[in-house]
Amino acid sequence: MDLVQQRPAPGDRPGAVLDDFDPTTQRPAPLRSSWLYTAALQPADEPQRLVELRGFGILDTEPDEDYDRLVQLAAVLCGTPMCALTFVEGQRQWYKSSVGLPVQQIPREKSFCAHAILDADRVLEIPDVAKLGWADSQPWGPQGPLLRYYAGVPLRTRDGSAIGTLCVMDQVPRRMTESQRDGLVKLAKAVASLLRLRRQLRIATETDRLTGLPNWFHFEAEFDHYKPACGMVCFVRLKTINQINSAHGFRVADALIQQTADRLRVFGEHGAIIGRIKRGLFVLFFPDARPAEFAQKVAPELAQSLSQPYEVNNLSMVCPVNLGFASFPDDGKTLDEVVNAADTALAVAIEREQSMAFFDRSVDNVQSMHYRLEPQLRRALAKSEFVNYYQPKVELATGRIVGVEALVRWMDPARGLVPPGEFVPALETTGLIGAVAQKIMERAIADWRSWRDAGLMAPRIAVNVASAQLRDEDFVPALQRALEVLQGDPSAIGIEITESILISNMERAIEVLTQVRKLGIPVAIDDFGTGYSSLAYIVTLPIDELKIDRAFVKKITADPAYEGIVRTCVSLARGLNLKVVAEGVETEAQALKLQELQCDQAQGFLYSPPVPADQLVRMLKRGPLAIPG
Repeated sequence: MDLVQQRPAPGDRPGAVLDDFDPTTQRPAPLRSSWLYTAALQPADEPQRLVELRGFGILDTEPDEDYDRLVQLAAVLCGTPMCALTFVEGQRQWYKSSVGLPVQQIPREKSFCAHAILDADRVLEIPDVAKLGWADSQPWGPQGPLLRYYAGVPLRTRDGSAIGTLCVMDQVPRRMTESQRDGLVKLAKAVASLLRLRRQLRIATETDRLTGLPNWFHFEAEFDHYKPACGMVCFVRLKTINQINSAHGFRVADALIQQTADRLRVFGEHGAIIGRIKRGLFVLFFPDARPAEFAQKVAPELAQSLSQPYEVNNLSMVCPVNLGFASFPDDGKTLDEVVNAADTALAVAIEREQSMAFFDRSVDNVQSMHYRLEPQLRRALAKSEFVNYYQPKVELATGRIVGVEALVRWMDPARGLVPPGEFVPALETTGLIGAVAQKIMERAIADWRSWRDAGLMAPRIAVNVASAQLRDEDFVPALQRALEVLQGDPSAIGIEITESILISNMERAIEVLTQVRKLGIPVAIDDFGTGYSSLAYIVTLPIDELKIDRAFVKKITADPAYEGIVRTCVSLARGLNLKVVAEGVETEAQALKLQELQCDQAQGFLYSPPVPADQLVRMLKRGPLAIPG
């Protein structure tokens, strides 16, 4: 008999049925290949198909109830013990959702779906896998179920080939009924519609409408997904876009921005990640690029490309650019840090009226950036845009929240929540840190009173002290005035000061901290162990608490040397009758190790990130947090 029997499926989708294997039989084009994965087992437009697949952003995503329900419904409809929603990538077949399957992916050469997608318009049905002769009846491995029956409906999401299938499988030979086939085809169409809808929603939320480029949030997600080891970040600023807008209208300006995006996409074809931040500002990340080679080759090519005239509505115009470059991780170990560095370089290029500038760590450049930010910071202070976030300190033995650290955040109306690394150094450079710290303390005391008045066990709030505050003669009197609101009760607040600030002016620090403790306010050394005075001066300092730096906690379970450092810190604190708080606790293993070392308290993302006051109230009402062990 013929290897393939063709008959029309319900609707407009014909089907292909594989029965016996006969090497002399000529098979239709979609099924001409050996079972071994070769180029012949790829659709004709394989590169475009893969681009389409990745554009859905579905590979390696978390389980999804909507897809799970459709897969379960297909299994019930066809009466099969196995069913899956699959996507065929370059070298693998990945299951987004499945019923009765032991693994989440298999090599593409073992995939029946790889055959099914060769013809996006046909349902592929194999009544008995064993009769094919060339097929692997245990594609999931020797411990997996035996496969005797397969039927797959290609997921066609555009004109051309398919990206995967909705398929059903069984351990015994069989055939679908016409009603089952019709139902499976309709469910596959429902899956394809859901995929398209999800993509449209994702594009709407992650894509810049004018250019089609990723917005900042999508750019950030792509960077996180890529997990680069190194690379170069570039800010592109269209220098005269506002003047072009004024002279020729916004449509001309928009068209020029779109053409700029097209020029940048050329670099995207070579691996760069591109995003549009706002009207005339773009950001690019070049993975694996090294500064020296990049400065010699890529940066000039980018500048040359963007300096060419634009043709818009029969107008020929040039739009000069400023480019700011920074190296990852040399100039910043996180995306936020390296983007901030590139932004600093861009500011330098603008200030010096240069086409491009690379980030320079010199103090002059950093300070100039800080002073450029000063007007915005003063406005933020005047309009109460600096807000308090609180991160709990948890008693390791019980999980009780016994304290919180007040952390300043900037709620900028234009940018949203700005992380402290982007503005706290500028507050210190410009001398605004004292005024902002006073506001943070006043807000902390007000929040503490509201928690207490609500009947909660209000934890002590630790506020950070900057170097400038220690030099300020009004620092201690300001603390006294703050306590007057509490009728002199010091149980609401404590202060934290970094070891590096202490050693910069030890005598002054001891004098001020002694006065602070006389007010009944406890003092903690923050980031303990990172300075140079840990053992030499610790016995002379008027302190109550040591906070072990997160750098030591991070490696406490992986490196015996770091465990030894923490053990020494705890032992030292015990000998001096000090409390010990571990910062940056992120895993249960770290918490358990700290318990073993008899650390008193812990603070970190394992328990909670810094949260607004109202969210902390909900945590306090819930009671103790879950503790490891």
